[in-house]
Amino acid sequence: MRVGIDTFSLSCLKLSPIATLDWLKAHDFAGAQWCALAGLSSKLDEHELKDIQEDAARLGLYSHASLPSCNPHQIKAPLDQYRADMAKQIELAARCGWHELHTNIGGGDERYLDSASWVQQLKDVAQYLRSLAPVLRAQRSRIDIETHGDVTTFELIRIIEDVGPDIAGICLDTANLFCQCEDPVRAAKRAAPYVHLTHIKDAMMVPIRTGYRRQTLPPGRGIIAWDTVLPILAEYEPNLPLSIEDHKWLFDFHVFDPHWLRLHPDLTVEEYASVMHMMCECRERVIAGTLPDPATYEKIPYIDEVEDRLHAGRDHLNAVIARRGLQDVPGHRRNYQCLSLLPDKSA
Repeated sequence: MRVGIDTFSLSCLKLSPIATLDWLKAHDFAGAQWCALAGLSSKLDEHELKDIQEDAARLGLYSHASLPSCNPHQIKAPLDQYRADMAKQIELAARCGWHELHTNIGGGDERYLDSASWVQQLKDVAQYLRSLAPVLRAQRSRIDIETHGDVTTFELIRIIEDVGPDIAGICLDTANLFCQCEDPVRAAKRAAPYVHLTHIKDAMMVPIRTGYRRQTLPPGRGIIAWDTVLPILAEYEPNLPLSIEDHKWLFDFHVFDPHWLRLHPDLTVEEYASVMHMMCECRERVIAGTLPDPATYEKIPYIDEVEDRLHAGRDHLNAVIARRGLQDVPGHRRNYQCLSLLPDKSA
């Protein structure tokens, strides 16, 4: 395991891709999880993208890229054209050396507000992924769907087992697990066989009338048990990149609301109680002064703290890696499935 950064964390610095890589190297980070390919090169210029990848390799940094949403209900263009454009991006990414490709289903509200039912959206996501299976298998590439404030690990696992783990996986956002009241340790145990990318961040929660309010914190400053979570993930992917995705913002999750509960049929009483216990612990730590009051802390602009927060997360994760013996395994090959032995689910 090595600690890098999802480049969203540095967006406030307005760096070019090459300057971002130089910043990462200067600040002792191990790599970059890039945002969309179009954010790296507005015209998707292959030479420009290869230069970025080659510069990362020259600096000894890992590098992964992202695709647009895989949810047909998020697509404004004609679906056939969108699919063709994504297929071209998958091929382009592969030529540049990017095979683990991050994406998301939506932003969060889709589960609760979209005119199409959430269950139907998940079925359509699976069908869309199946339609991309030929190009993904041809390029030996995989789309890793983020736990992005909308989808649970339970739902992602069902999608992956439906379409095939060689073409679909998980980008585990550790703090976003709280969006669906998932305990990070329990969720890591469920998702670990399918996790190939990460958005690593910590969090704290305080109660509100309808549930709880979450605030993002650097790894080590919140409630997540990293000494437990990281070994669970490393068992399946020893060289898993740990890409810190840091930001502020307060998010409210209405986990006491009957409508919210009906939309989470996989959530058990035991896991719900575990997260409630974590919320109570956070509240006690705020009262004791060992966690900041969220409303007060939120007033400090992120840009004023960006280096301190990222350095703190880097140092905490590196300490866990050293303490638990989770350093990268030389010669370990990433967990690509043997394509010739898997059934073709593209139909």
